[in-house]
Amino acid sequence: METRDPKRRRVACSSWSHLPTDILIDVASKHVTSAATYTTLRSVCRSWRAALPATVPRPHRLPPQLPFLLRFPHSPHNPAGQAFSLTANRTFTLRHLADAHESVCVGSCYGWLLLLDPGYNLILRNPFTGDTIRLPPLPMSAICSHKDKLPPDQRLIVYRAILSSDPSADRDFLVVLFTTTSVFRCCTWQNGDNFWTVREPPSFYFDDIIFYEDRRCIAITYKGGCMIFDFATANGGDGFFTKVPDLPVLGSLFLVESAGNEWLVVVRTTTSREDEVEIFRLDLSGLPDEITAVSECGDLGGQILFLEKGNSMSVASTHFPGFEGDSIYFTKMKRPILTSSRDNSTVIIWKCQIKNGIAHPCSVEFECGVYSLWPKFWWLPPNIHEKLGE
Repeated sequence: METRDPKRRRVACSSWSHLPTDILIDVASKHVTSAATYTTLRSVCRSWRAALPATVPRPHRLPPQLPFLLRFPHSPHNPAGQAFSLTANRTFTLRHLADAHESVCVGSCYGWLLLLDPGYNLILRNPFTGDTIRLPPLPMSAICSHKDKLPPDQRLIVYRAILSSDPSADRDFLVVLFTTTSVFRCCTWQNGDNFWTVREPPSFYFDDIIFYEDRRCIAITYKGGCMIFDFATANGGDGFFTKVPDLPVLGSLFLVESAGNEWLVVVRTTTSREDEVEIFRLDLSGLPDEITAVSECGDLGGQILFLEKGNSMSVASTHFPGFEGDSIYFTKMKRPILTSSRDNSTVIIWKCQIKNGIAHPCSVEFECGVYSLWPKFWWLPPNIHEKLGE
C-alpha cells in the first residue's frame, strides 16, 4: 500500500532505486508484457532509466499493444506529453516530449510524431524511445509567398503530414506533407535526401488520406471527392495525381488500412449520446477510372479500428482479451461552457460495434487542459522495438 508520509515515500523510492541492475533487467525482460508498465518502470528514477533500454532488447519483445491516446504538450508549465492507455485505463507521462512544448504535432504514424518546431523545421520523434530524425528545412516557397510573411503559428502551415512506412523498420520511408498556404502544395522527402521535393497538385483540401500501397495514396473529401497521389512518379510532374469520380458518401470520413483491405468509415452525428457509423470496403480494381465503395455489415474480420484524421489504424482483437473484435474507437471533444479561460476540456473515447452501427461514449474522459482553438489528439502505438540495423 502506498504511504501518504512524504519521508517514508522518499525512503521507499531510495530503496527501490538501489535494486540490483541484473535483477531489474531480468524482471523487465521476462515478465513485463505491457508497454505502459515498461514506460512506468523507466520513469521511476534515473538509475532505472539507465538500466532499462528505451528499446526492448531481443529476444524479449513485447506482444502487440493497443495504441495510446496522446495529448501533445502545449506549454512550458506542462512540458511532458500525456498518453492515456485503454488497456490500463490510466494516463502515463512521456518524458521524451519534455523539450517539444514549443513545437506542434502535425502528424503521427507508426508510433512516430511529426513535429514542426518554431523555426518551421520538421522533426520525427519516437516519444517512447526518444529517437529523433531531423529533416532538411522546409522550402520557404512552399509554405509562404514571402519569407517575411510567415504565419504566426506553425499550425497554419501544415494541413496533413503522413509517413509511408515505419522509420524504425524501413530505410526508404517517405514523408508527405500538404501545406495550407494560399497555393495548395505537396512536399515530399525520402530518407537520405538533402532537400524536399515540392509538387503542385490542384487545390484539393481533403478530409483524410492514407497510403494504400508503396508510394501511392488515396485522399477523400467530406463530400466523397477522391484523388489518387502516386509519389513514385519522378520529379513531381503533373502525372502524380489523378482525380477519381466522387463516392456517394457524406459525413465525417476516415480512411484506414486493415488486414490487407482499405476501409472507409463514415461517422454521422445524430444525438449527443450516440452517433451512426457506416463502413465500406474500397474496391480499387477499377483504378485509375473509379473507386467502388462496397457496404459491409458487421464484419471487419475481427479487427479493431482506431480513427483519427491521417492517423487511423487497425489491430487484431485476438491479441487483446477483453476487447471486442469488429469494433471502432474514435474521439470527440467535450468543451466546457466558456465562462472561464481556465476551464478544462476533456476528450471522450467513443466505441461502436459494427453489427449495430451505433456509437456510444465509453466511460473514459481524458483531460486535455485549458480550452484551445486547436486541441489535437493522436493514436500512438508503442514503438519500442530495436531500431533498424541494431
